[in-house]
Amino acid sequence: MGLIDSDATNAQLHIALLKGIPPVNNKSLEDGDAWITVLCKKLDPWWPLIANGEIPVTANKGEEISGYKGLDPTDRLQFLKALCELRAQQDDARKYIQDNANEGTINPCFGKRKLGGDGKKTSYWFDGNDTLGYRLYKEVNETSRNVKARKNVFSDTSCFCWETEATNLDEFQRVARELSSSKPSSLAAVGAMIESDAIPVVEKYHKKKEREIKKKMKQEMVVSVNISRPIRFTRSCRNRKPATYTFEEYDKMITDAVEDTYETDRDGEEGTEQQSASLLGSNGSSEDNKMKSTEDVPKTGEEAPESDKDDVKEMEKRKEDSAGQIEFGAKNRMRQRLTRNSALC
Repeated sequence: MGLIDSDATNAQLHIALLKGIPPVNNKSLEDGDAWITVLCKKLDPWWPLIANGEIPVTANKGEEISGYKGLDPTDRLQFLKALCELRAQQDDARKYIQDNANEGTINPCFGKRKLGGDGKKTSYWFDGNDTLGYRLYKEVNETSRNVKARKNVFSDTSCFCWETEATNLDEFQRVARELSSSKPSSLAAVGAMIESDAIPVVEKYHKKKEREIKKKMKQEMVVSVNISRPIRFTRSCRNRKPATYTFEEYDKMITDAVEDTYETDRDGEEGTEQQSASLLGSNGSSEDNKMKSTEDVPKTGEEAPESDKDDVKEMEKRKEDSAGQIEFGAKNRMRQRLTRNSALC
């Protein structure tokens, strides 16, 4: 996308490669689009050796910036390939490649692994890693003969074409079967090498990807279930009374409390009236008895019988007791502690 749009990503890639090709002027590289001018100046003398044809854009007093941005993405890709070729010819890059080649191991950082070919035009290359995946490429060398009319000189021009043969496990297995069943022994050997070396690596990578996909799907399923399920902060077996946001229950509670208080007061008043009535009845009977006793009292100069004297004393004693009871009941009502209605709190 950087090559297509010629954005900041494309600029960062070219600047990183240009810093590895002496002479280096970091100040000019960091100045906006000045790296395009540096690119054209460095590639101009090397272009015939590292690329075909003429260089599309050359340094020309700043006009190369607009010229580079107006190029087709394929032409910008040729610029990048030529820059990579020039960077690979520097001493530090050559030493890095040589050191890794002497170890006898194929380092995917700087080269693909050649599986073989027919020895003439076709070669098969295996490339990839666990991050980007694995691919099988087919390289075809097409040679064309050019004839110069004046000197009658024949020159051969080679053109390399790359094709992507396999990008997943099924395609690797298909290519291996086709090459193994081919008549040329060289191609059959390539098919056998794909089955023994490439397919086990691709199969391991394929299983790893499947596990990652299943794990991701499981996590997404758990998240979706948790989102759809209501959150509960209490135990599921506990039953709670549904909340109501009206004052009906509160008003009912106040009304019941008032009614209970009214019934209690009414019962107390009825008891007091009954007690007063009984006391008054006893007073009336005592007064009647007193009147009767006075009637029975002998006149002056006459002595009352002993039985009459005892009756008079008993009547006076009852009168004093009833008067004391009335006074004591009134004091009790005055000293009675007021009870607080808990329903009103």
